Amino acid sequence: MLAFVALTSSAFAASPAASPNVLPAESRGVTQAPLPQPINWDKVTQEATDLLSKYIQMNTTNPPGNEIAAARMLKEKFLTDGIPATTWEPQHGRGIVAARLRGIGKHNKSIILLSHMDVVPANPKEWEQPPFSGTVKDGKIWGRGAIDDKGPGVIELMAMLAIKRAGILLNRDVLFVATGDEEEGGKNGAGWFVDHESNVFSDAGFLLNEGGGIRALTDNKRKAYVVSITEKTPLWLKLTASGPAGHASDPPAETAVTRLVRALNKLSEYKTPIHVIGPVQDYYHSMAELDHGPRQQLDLAAALKDPEYQNKFLSDPSQNARVRDTITPTVLSASQKTNVISETAYAEIDCRLLPGSDPKTVMSDIRKAIGDDTVKIDVILNFPPISSPSRSALMTAIDSLGRMRDQASVVPSLVIGFTDSHYFRQKKIVSYGFIPIEVLPAEGKGVHGINEHIGVKELADGIQRMVQLLKIFGGQ
Repeated sequence: MLAFVALTSSAFAASPAASPNVLPAESRGVTQAPLPQPINWDKVTQEATDLLSKYIQMNTTNPPGNEIAAARMLKEKFLTDGIPATTWEPQHGRGIVAARLRGIGKHNKSIILLSHMDVVPANPKEWEQPPFSGTVKDGKIWGRGAIDDKGPGVIELMAMLAIKRAGILLNRDVLFVATGDEEEGGKNGAGWFVDHESNVFSDAGFLLNEGGGIRALTDNKRKAYVVSITEKTPLWLKLTASGPAGHASDPPAETAVTRLVRALNKLSEYKTPIHVIGPVQDYYHSMAELDHGPRQQLDLAAALKDPEYQNKFLSDPSQNARVRDTITPTVLSASQKTNVISETAYAEIDCRLLPGSDPKTVMSDIRKAIGDDTVKIDVILNFPPISSPSRSALMTAIDSLGRMRDQASVVPSLVIGFTDSHYFRQKKIVSYGFIPIEVLPAEGKGVHGINEHIGVKELADGIQRMVQLLKIFGGQ
């Protein structure tokens, strides 16, 4: 069911003519914004910290998501500052929010700042701080979503508010979009939004999303702005084995469980081919030059032909995932009782495919590796890979920000996971994964792990960089 709240999408949708940066409050249902003031970064930081803490406290674990309350909170934050915003409820409890900061340009494509409100589950028993407490302690904001992806959403939102409050006029519109359901593939989030509300972003030409960020080089003096231009795609499979049911005290020679276990064992022994795609080759070449890395990485494709170096390189799971399709069993299920033999047993498999890999060929190879035609294979989730160009006006702006702010170089890359960017790439929108924060390796382990947190300073720096980037890209 679709629910419109406060505004219709036409209130902030694209229009062919230029619009004033501050929309008339009486015609948009928004609060009259205060007069422009210089940016008080200490105040912005405290406001962002408080907002993120409150945002984290809203449990949007997916499934089921329940993002609508968070969407309404973000909407009200925009409306209070006179920025038109609205929410949708694609299904009961699911949420999407969008807000548009008008620019003064007549012909410039708008930019979408995308984030997602849903988060993966968290077990409180494993955390130092309760995962949905939003605790602010030791200069850090703790909780599920701090980095993935509520923290980046707050950075995008607060950057827009800071620009509005300061009276900065950009030559293009900025469109904030926060969706739900990203962690389950985005069908009831970005997928629904793209299919049902395309008029909201019909003028968009560019998009920033999660998937890249700032990386410190080994000398701790220089940085690299890692910008994802493409990503692996999911091929989620369900393997189902069948066999006779019965009492566990009188087992047959083979059961659904033993057949499934044998299939998974064969699958674990199967090694997918190595393939170094262009963006991966370029990434390692650039990082080797910038960071004085191993000379082999100047030409990774050639280096991986050496068995000794190949074994060393592939021993790092992240590096392995960049050069081959991965196949990972994640869910197992059969009988619900110890003494009952189930008629069926199933496993869910998370395959991540490199751009260029054919899902049908991968499934055929998996069938051959298993060697048992009685094991049924069904596709749970799959969509085609789509890339964005490594050169564009937005990439030039990111490069300018890097050099001005951090003396950093831009390095295009591949994301080994997947994001909602592919929905917008299908609409010919140049989409990059880049949030201007530096996430330390220890902090990165909290993403989908335990003790996820973001530093207050990193949050503040991210907002400042985002404001600067939008000013550069907006012609100011």
